[in-house]
Amino acid sequence: MSASGESRSVFVVQRHFRRVMRGYDPDEVDRHLQLVSEWFVGSRVGEMTRGLEDELAAREEAVSRREREAERALEGARVEAEATLAGARLKAGAIVDRAEQEAAASAIVREAREEAGRVLAEAQADAQGLLEAKRAEAEQEVRAYVERRRREADRLVDAARRERRQAGGR
Repeated sequence: MSASGESRSVFVVQRHFRRVMRGYDPDEVDRHLQLVSEWFVGSRVGEMTRGLEDELAAREEAVSRREREAERALEGARVEAEATLAGARLKAGAIVDRAEQEAAASAIVREAREEAGRVLAEAQADAQGLLEAKRAEAEQEVRAYVERRRREADRLVDAARRERRQAGGR
C-alpha cells in the first residue's frame, strides 16, 4: 500500500467525532467519508499493483527455472566433456601401453607418449570448446528470456501507471 493509502487508513479506523448540539459535525463526517471513499478507490490500484507484483514474481520464478535448466545443460555439457576427456585419456593410455608392449626401443615409446599427449591435448581442447559453446548458448538463451520478461514487465508497469492516472483523473 502507498504511503498516502497508509496515512488515510488511520482515518478509516477513527471511531469518534466531535459532538455538536445534535449529533456529529456533518462537515467532519463528510470529510471522513470522502477520505474513506478515496482510500477504497485507491485500494483497487493497490490490488492491481499487487497483481502485477505477483505476475512479476511468477515471471522471475520462470527466469530462475530457465537459469536452473541452463545450469543443468551446462552440467550435462561438463559431464560430456569429462567423459570425452576420460575416453581420450583411456585411448592415450592404450596407445602408450600398446607402444610400450610392441616396441623395445625407447624411441618408439617416446613417439607413442608424444602422440598420446597430442591426442589428450586435442581432446581437452575439444572438450573445452564444447563446454564453452554450451555455456555461451545457455547464457544467450537466459539473456534473451530475461530481456523478454523485462520488456513485458515494463509494459505491464506502464499500463498500470496509465490506469492509475486515468483512475486519478475521474
